[in-house]
Amino acid sequence: MSWPRVGRRVLALALLVVVLVTVAGSILAVVLQTDAWLTAALAVDLVVVGAVLTRSQHNLANELAQRQVERDSRLEAALAGLSAVVAEHVAYEPGKPLDLLRRDVQRDVSAMLALSRLLPDAGAVPAPGGWAATPETLLALVGRILDAEDIDTVVECGSGTSSVWIALALAQRGSGRLISLENSPEYADATRTALDRLGLSAWVDVRVAPLETVSLDGEDVLWYSPEALGGIDDVSVLFVDGPPAHFGERMRYPAVPLLADRLADGGWVLLDDVDRPDEQEIEADWLARPWSGATLRRVSATDRAAVLEVERASVNADV
Repeated sequence: MSWPRVGRRVLALALLVVVLVTVAGSILAVVLQTDAWLTAALAVDLVVVGAVLTRSQHNLANELAQRQVERDSRLEAALAGLSAVVAEHVAYEPGKPLDLLRRDVQRDVSAMLALSRLLPDAGAVPAPGGWAATPETLLALVGRILDAEDIDTVVECGSGTSSVWIALALAQRGSGRLISLENSPEYADATRTALDRLGLSAWVDVRVAPLETVSLDGEDVLWYSPEALGGIDDVSVLFVDGPPAHFGERMRYPAVPLLADRLADGGWVLLDDVDRPDEQEIEADWLARPWSGATLRRVSATDRAAVLEVERASVNADV
């Protein structure tokens, strides 16, 4: 617990008033032999304390708002500085690798500016990018969770950075839960530690799901253990970022065939790393046919992920 965010002079004056009023009330209560004056003094003390706390909350809100403005300004200044350096030393050629890199940087910074509004005041949030989901993909995930009319269950294949950002969005929304399937016990522990450090553990169920051979369309494929899928239902968002590709080809393909009957109508499926041939083939197969009464259609994309929407055929009750 922190001390109220008010000036020392205000605190000192408030303390002096409380002491003087209490002493005066006590003396009058003894002299006049009535408790009314002491009760009145205590009432005045409560008013003074309430005023100090109100000022504390007002100052805290102003401080948080100022921090957000300063954080956004630093990010914008960094982007402007980088652009100036590039413009000074390198000739601009549209469509060339450097131009594409510049666009990627601008896109990432813009996404991070939007994501920064979810950042807590204390505790480090894992950085996006690299092996993790890109800022633009995280922004699509977070935006869907915050804007959807109803969010029940979010499922992700592969834990890590995305787990924390999804949890931040669920916490801000105030509803929903995340079930994170992770084949590596070490990665699962690291994710739990990051969530616990930020006070987000209540929003996420990180499940260690070893890769096992399962039957799919008459073939044996490697995917998460069926035992780890218990209790998964009415999935509003499915984020497929695992299992890792180094275990074999088309490792992410089983996600939709094996979870299709648990996907909510109108839900989203995000497939990460669609810049790779394997994921492009997987997406094409997912879109080509219905799965347990559900069909998928691409509604948008980020810099590295496909965004698919679940559509279920309406059932005619008279048939």
